[in-house]
Amino acid sequence: MLLENKYYKIIGTKSDGLEAVYRIALLPDCDVYRGHFPGNLVCPGVCNIETIRECASLLAGRRLLISTIKQCRLTAVASPVLCPEVEVTVSLSPIDLGYVVTARIADAERTYMEYKGDMIV
Repeated sequence: MLLENKYYKIIGTKSDGLEAVYRIALLPDCDVYRGHFPGNLVCPGVCNIETIRECASLLAGRRLLISTIKQCRLTAVASPVLCPEVEVTVSLSPIDLGYVVTARIADAERTYMEYKGDMIV
């Protein structure tokens, strides 16, 4: 995992088959934030996508690679200062070489990212 325990830490998990919700704490001391708008910490979209990939891999029980991104919408700006904890909701649908992954990053007040794409084993 590239970002787990550096950029975020999983603090809770609820899973049911091919669906899971990962409660994560964003770690503001990560070097990513020092280089990405210092003084105004913002979660980069690429790190949100990688977080989704890592959570999907945990749910699948194997390392997944992004094959195709069909939809990826940044709907709000996440920040470890303003929203120190978020939920990553992941749903997997099996396909020939992997899964169609549908996911979102959100907290109780807003959705930060919606994602849909194919990930392969």
